Amino acid sequence: MQPVHALKSGKICLLTSGKETLQLRIEDETIGVNLLNKKLLKNIPETIVVPKEKGLLGMLPQLKSLATQFKENGLTVMISYKGSILLTLGPKPHAKLSQLVTGTDTIEVNSLSKLTQLLV
Repeated sequence: MQPVHALKSGKICLLTSGKETLQLRIEDETIGVNLLNKKLLKNIPETIVVPKEKGLLGMLPQLKSLATQFKENGLTVMISYKGSILLTLGPKPHAKLSQLVTGTDTIEVNSLSKLTQLLV
């Protein structure tokens, strides 16, 4: 049994220097990651090791791999910034336009403009 499947519901908040920077919410097979600090989002490309010139599309192979793993395990992960959903990964995405751009039915870009704005 994987640890995430053992958790049915709950909420975890991460504080940095006394300020809430991340909220993690688990309900059934859905995990919500709500980033409250823009700096955390900007560090994601560095964490995934994406050359700056490739930008958002450079992260696509890693996102596809993660989203496929989530789908295989029946988990949906929603990544938000201050409550506004940016990406949905796993079995629940259904946006046809996102499928054309990403080449997979496991990633939905809920707000491309906000996502690119935050990552730049």
